[in-house]
Amino acid sequence: MENEVLITAVFVGAGLLAYVVIPGLLVVWDRVLDHIESGGNNPK
Repeated sequence: MENEVLITAVFVGAGLLAYVVIPGLLVVWDRVLDHIESGGNNPK
């Protein structure tokens, strides 16, 4: 029983982590691309 709870907790934790990390990575990648396209002179 304890193993089932632990496995469930790991899956829920991984899901929440992905839900936070993936959009964060997309935002960072978008900023990196904007920086590259502007030739490194981004006034933001």
